[in-house]
Amino acid sequence: QYTKYIKYIDYIKYIWRKMMGKIIVLTNLKGGVGKTTDTDMMAIVAAKKSLFNKKVLLIDVDLQANTTSNMTRTFGTVEYPQSFTKAVQSGTLNQAIYHLTDNLDLIPGSQGTHDLNEWILDNSKTKRSRYMFLKKMIDEIKNNYDYIFFDVAPSTDNSVDAITMTSDYIVAVQEVKRFSMDGTSMLIDTYLQPMLNAFPDDAHFQVAGILPTMFQTKRKNQLENYQKTVDVYGKDNVFSTIIKRHDRLEGFGEQGISLNDYEDRRMFALFADLFTELEKRIASFEKYGDIVDFSYTQKYYDPLTNKTLPLGKEITPNGSIE
Repeated sequence: QYTKYIKYIDYIKYIWRKMMGKIIVLTNLKGGVGKTTDTDMMAIVAAKKSLFNKKVLLIDVDLQANTTSNMTRTFGTVEYPQSFTKAVQSGTLNQAIYHLTDNLDLIPGSQGTHDLNEWILDNSKTKRSRYMFLKKMIDEIKNNYDYIFFDVAPSTDNSVDAITMTSDYIVAVQEVKRFSMDGTSMLIDTYLQPMLNAFPDDAHFQVAGILPTMFQTKRKNQLENYQKTVDVYGKDNVFSTIIKRHDRLEGFGEQGISLNDYEDRRMFALFADLFTELEKRIASFEKYGDIVDFSYTQKYYDPLTNKTLPLGKEITPNGSIE
């Protein structure tokens, strides 16, 4: 009877986790690895009605506010109601939410994010309260969304600490270069793991995997670095979906995200695979508590041949990213 009771409780917890919105952070302690563009694309692709039709909130916490600029270029110039910093200082995030599309909302960033670090410190009595500063505010809005994506600075300041503690899944975005590999090691070993050790009852995030980005497969040293990453962390823990260096993807960061032609469609197909793989990884964690015998075969785009696969060809390049 006791064993049945435990299994029942575990099942209820599993269903509850599936019902709750997921907090996702793509990050690395080294900048310039493409995390902002990757985060923005993930949010847009997840929210796109003809793809995954998820309700998504994108929150910009980077000092440079690049996500906010990118969304403004993508959807047109707007006047946002409130920045993330002002919203946190007011005690609620509700007033800062701006509706970009039916499925995609944004809380914009600002240069005032720098002041937020001291403000959190000044308004926290203990280290734990500083780390848990955002939890109540995030919990207030969390179940309105399927996914909340944070774009954070490549740092370990007070705001990033508080965001990490609210997170469900961390994706370590790693350019396949030595400095970025060192950044991944520092992120996991000297930042995330000590946080889990210090607050085992509060921290519940998992590292969903390491995402190789800006990969140039023709460069021998990058192929060697990729293999080293697999050797260190295990094949299960490295995303099968790889973000190679694409001129169009870099252009999205300059001119905004578009879906006007077949090259745009290829980028949407790439991130459709990335989001599909992320969901599959999350499902493994929620069922087994870890990545177990994980594999993913691309369904939308083949990065090796640079060809769009049948599901990817169903994405219509008609100018609409909604």
